Amino acid sequence: MENNVENEVLLYDPIFANKPPEGWADSEKGGFFGRAATKKTLFVLFLVLAISLSLLLSFRSLNKKKFGYDYVDGRPRLSEFNGTEADHILRVDSFVYEDGTEDPEIPVTAVRNYAVCCNETLEFIYIGPAVTTLEYNCFYYCTNLKAVFVDPANPAYVSVDGVLYNKDCSEIILHPIKNSEYRAALSLGLAAPEDPAGSEAFLAEFRALFPEDAEKAPAEAKRAMEEVGAVYAVPDTVSSVAPFCFSYCDKLARVDLPEGLRSLGQMALFKCASLESIRLPDGLESIGADGLSYCSKLDYIFVPASVKTIGHHAFFGCLGVDEIRLGAADESMVETGEEWLPKLSERSMKNVPVIYGAERRDG
Repeated sequence: MENNVENEVLLYDPIFANKPPEGWADSEKGGFFGRAATKKTLFVLFLVLAISLSLLLSFRSLNKKKFGYDYVDGRPRLSEFNGTEADHILRVDSFVYEDGTEDPEIPVTAVRNYAVCCNETLEFIYIGPAVTTLEYNCFYYCTNLKAVFVDPANPAYVSVDGVLYNKDCSEIILHPIKNSEYRAALSLGLAAPEDPAGSEAFLAEFRALFPEDAEKAPAEAKRAMEEVGAVYAVPDTVSSVAPFCFSYCDKLARVDLPEGLRSLGQMALFKCASLESIRLPDGLESIGADGLSYCSKLDYIFVPASVKTIGHHAFFGCLGVDEIRLGAADESMVETGEEWLPKLSERSMKNVPVIYGAERRDG
């Protein structure tokens, strides 16, 4: 009898020729090659893979050193910090061995970029007297960081109300993400901690004023946030805002920049979601890449004629802005990077005009 292959519905894998082994028959509900069974098999394999990967990552995490170092010119540089949920305070001072003991005879002199990155628990960082190199974004996106303190004997850096500057305050380096709350707490009479030992007592008082749920904060704390924490005045001595300085500081509604400012670094005010106004001063010469990107509450931007370079995506995502006003006479007077306007994406219908030869709006 002739086998009509065209009309035959194969219920098994062709490798078994004309008849599959007994018990391997395919069906909608069962059998090794059945749809339901295949789904179950794939799910089990996926589950095994996911568990194995999770165990591997957990094992690697448990075996990570808390402090990692490399060496520059023969001197130790903090290259990695892997804190736990219990670590609220970090001291960058002496070399720390795997058992947690410090060697005061081996001072740490530098911190590598991204050494302390995306940390959610650190609240205070103390910088020792020998640390003379803090690479930009070495404390990147530490979401709970309130203040950075610097030893008075340090020759390179200084701290003012928890904000990090170079020694002569010509450059502001880092305004920690939660520094607004810290400054508000100081305005309510909390005394700044003098050393790591006094930090825990400060934090206990601080958390009573500023609980995780901001709605449960006392009225005086909310008022202090509006009057003190929401505004930051950069000192007149500052001529440069370092890259990443105010990144993610979502409590700041206003940042006052000094007239002597010359450069606004890369991502200097990136994602300051509450920023409502900023005055770019006359004399400013450059705005770095993503300098003010995603500041969605800004509704007015004037770029003075002194600005010669505007980096890529400088105002990207500032969708509250209806026009960019430039003091420069025409586009030949200023170098601009890609996508520097407030357009959110290629699909955005928002068309933001650029007005050259504009004057600054009063007020």
